[in-house]
Amino acid sequence: MDAPDPGTTGPPVPEQARFCVRCDGPVGRGRHGRPGPERGRCPWCGAAYDVRPDLPAGLELAGAAGRYRIRAPLVRGARGWSYTATRLDAGALVVLGRLEGPEGPAAGELAVTETGVLLGLDVPGLVHARDVVEADGRDGRVRLLVLDHVPGEPLSARRPCPPAEALDAVLGAVAPVAALHTHGLLHADLNPSNLLTGPDGITVLDLGSVRRVTDRTSDVWSTSGFVAPEIHPGGPGPSVASEVFALGRTLAVLLADFDHARRHALRLPDPATVPVLRDDPELVALLDRATDPDPARRHRSVEAFAADARRVRGRYTARAGAEDDQIPDARGAAIP
Repeated sequence: MDAPDPGTTGPPVPEQARFCVRCDGPVGRGRHGRPGPERGRCPWCGAAYDVRPDLPAGLELAGAAGRYRIRAPLVRGARGWSYTATRLDAGALVVLGRLEGPEGPAAGELAVTETGVLLGLDVPGLVHARDVVEADGRDGRVRLLVLDHVPGEPLSARRPCPPAEALDAVLGAVAPVAALHTHGLLHADLNPSNLLTGPDGITVLDLGSVRRVTDRTSDVWSTSGFVAPEIHPGGPGPSVASEVFALGRTLAVLLADFDHARRHALRLPDPATVPVLRDDPELVALLDRATDPDPARRHRSVEAFAADARRVRGRYTARAGAEDDQIPDARGAAIP
């Protein structure tokens, strides 16, 4: 029986999310009412692209801690596709997250050569890494991190949302991110798609970009719209300050629908054009400081960012309490 074609299953990648891995130019776009191709060559630099899943359902993989069978593609991120899989000895559902692919290392030195550090972490609110597996993909050898499957919904599916809800969500991510920093690590790809809300609160997902705080040389593969200016070529690279930037950008993207990946990739929209920001200067001040182009002017840590965010969040609690204290009379008028 022929092996299943890895390109025949999986959710299609939206055309607006298709970009060349070499030059970041848009690829696979439709024209004249016809859908764009899922594979081809970049019209800007000529590099081959293929946004289809590169591993087939049913493929069995072996790691140091067990064997796994791929069930289905899950989502395509900056480093390629991740997959759901079943642990064969226990029947448990797991997620296979990409560490590197045929283009070479796609994350920091830690994720590529020192995954033992990740496997040894047990941090509340941080998805647990269990194993590492390798596979022959359509375009070459790939390496994947086996992660616990966490039930819930990514915050990217809930945007935009009310300020109190957005603040609570980002505050829920602070403790696990701060714990990574305590271990000398950076997450390096914080964004709403990597924060999941579920029965146990917020869980920080996708450890494929984790790197050491001291790593200034490894390639950085992060998500457009959440990459601090100093991470771009010529800058000093990722740091705790860039994690603060990513959390601030995450909060902004949860609050309002704007072109955060392109037009406003490094700056916030004019608050006068966004009602939720126009009506709350303290919220704007929080975002301005967290996403300042100069990392030295940002909050010194994610905990310091959280302290300011809690103060802003407290005002919404007080406001809701004041509204509850008003009792409507028979004509519907509020009586203080």
